[in-house]
Amino acid sequence: MNRTWKWATSLLGFVGSALLTTLVLLGCGGGKGATDTAQYYGNYHPAGWISAHGGQAVAGVAACTKCHEISLLRVGSGIPTCLTTGCHHQSVPGWANSDIHGMKAKLAAGTTGGSLASCQICHAKDFSGGASANACVTCHGVKAPHPAKPWRTSAGSLQTHVSTDPSNAAVCAQCHFPGSPSNPAGYPAVPAPAGTQPGCYNATLCHANSGAPHALGAIWKDPTSAAFHGIEAKKDLKYCQSCHGTPGTTKFDGGTAATACSSCHSKTTGAGAHSTTWWNDPVQTFPGYVPGHRNATNPLSTTGSCVICHAVTSASTSTLTAAPSCYSASFGNSEHAALSCHANGPAAANHPIPYIDATHTTVTQAQFNAACINCHAVSGTSPVSAAPLCATCHKVASPLAAGTAAGTCLSCHSGPAGLPVGPTGAAFPSIAGAHAKHMALPNVSCASCHSGIGAGSLTHYNAANARVTPPASPAPVAIAATFNAQTGAATFSTSALTCSTSSCHGGQATPNWQTGALALASAAATSNTYCASCHASGTTQFNSYNSGQHSKHSPAYCADCHNVLSGATQTSHWANLQTSTMEGPASATIQFSAAATGARTYTASNKNCTLTCHFPDNTTRDHAPETW
Repeated sequence: MNRTWKWATSLLGFVGSALLTTLVLLGCGGGKGATDTAQYYGNYHPAGWISAHGGQAVAGVAACTKCHEISLLRVGSGIPTCLTTGCHHQSVPGWANSDIHGMKAKLAAGTTGGSLASCQICHAKDFSGGASANACVTCHGVKAPHPAKPWRTSAGSLQTHVSTDPSNAAVCAQCHFPGSPSNPAGYPAVPAPAGTQPGCYNATLCHANSGAPHALGAIWKDPTSAAFHGIEAKKDLKYCQSCHGTPGTTKFDGGTAATACSSCHSKTTGAGAHSTTWWNDPVQTFPGYVPGHRNATNPLSTTGSCVICHAVTSASTSTLTAAPSCYSASFGNSEHAALSCHANGPAAANHPIPYIDATHTTVTQAQFNAACINCHAVSGTSPVSAAPLCATCHKVASPLAAGTAAGTCLSCHSGPAGLPVGPTGAAFPSIAGAHAKHMALPNVSCASCHSGIGAGSLTHYNAANARVTPPASPAPVAIAATFNAQTGAATFSTSALTCSTSSCHGGQATPNWQTGALALASAAATSNTYCASCHASGTTQFNSYNSGQHSKHSPAYCADCHNVLSGATQTSHWANLQTSTMEGPASATIQFSAAATGARTYTASNKNCTLTCHFPDNTTRDHAPETW
């Protein structure tokens, strides 16, 4: 009895096994999956399982792997794998190419070897790798079964979701649900009622019933809305043209969509896709939107949107004749005057570098706002990262400070506004030194010692250019030739900080510019030291006192006969230092000291004195009218 039962059991087992194998081959190897008759494969595969198993596998791929391997044949079983011929993609040559696997992924749900749900079987519901251990992000750069946004280039290209079968909406809804950060702002404008099944055009994802891939109505044209169309248009004008123009041309005058971009944008200038005053970036006139081309997506790409009309390389020509090249030096049309563009290319400034002409050095606030602000900021952060801040060189204050002719100088060199006395600070480039004393002299200005190297010169620009190397003290000095001594050209020592061979100092070396000083005490005992700082007898300098009877008056003090420290005599003595002629006349400085007694008169016409002089050696000289 037992033997008979065992035999029967064995026979049934063999028959069942054979039947099971047959059903396996029928069920997985190409049998009619979508029939009304259930197909039995261990009671796992109901009718229509081929169309439905994608979603079921995603819900629990472990149920499949009880019998099926994901990629390898279970040896000896005869059970097909997911990659069995006729099922999923197998080792298709070039599968990594988006032209192949991307096209398959876009197919309708239930298509053999296709659809996004099909991808999830091996690559996980969230496309993180799953059983295949191959995450989509590895190639796509984003955790999604499609390229990085915007995945909406021209129709006909694989780099767009437009050609994806709508039956994939349920998979798309995992990320692109109403209010999702993965959706553009305002998409969909009015979400579908809760519980609505995901669909491409029922307001459960991005689009509403209209079928348009963007918001419609007032919100799309409202410049205060985050869904304003200009924001989206900057991402890809080719995508806009696919409906609102004629792809492959420069036209944006309507296509499958009745609305033409050119119906609002300029027709006269031919710029139908945008306004022609499209350079004011980053002037923010609308929240979230800047009316400028600089932040358009990939403006320099030869496959981007700008190339529809513009030449983006120096060797190419604009497709639209009226459109400037990205290498145009200037551009203007009937809507605006000619403007500086990018003669050296869009990555370069639209002005010379170094920029030392008057347009830079005398710029006003209004001029700055009209042009410079597109790239530069006075302080903080520049709109163009490569464009230096004004504060990079103008360390003390804004160069746009109004009110004085010295305003630009005072942006680097501290001093009282409206009083051009030179720097008054303690640190470079505003070290006071002897600036105030020199600037107070008649006919002396900044240019006297910084001749030809002031604002607007290359030397000045380089000395202030902190973009390259932080400037170092002292400032460049070039003494004007009119101040040359009789014996040679005036020079400045950057180490000793002294001037030599200048006419105003009698050709003698000056005290240190920062720490030195002439002996300015008025006492007679120091007057000769003070005067001798510039004047020396017996030399060939312009101001050598070789004339008349100076040699007979030693050891008298200069101050016994001359007063050059105050009043009109001071002005007379220091006037016209820029000439080699005698300032004065010298007689204007004659003012006898208290050491002289008597009438103490000087007659300029006869050049004689009448007085009694008391010399430092206690000798006395009486001057009857004697000619000098």
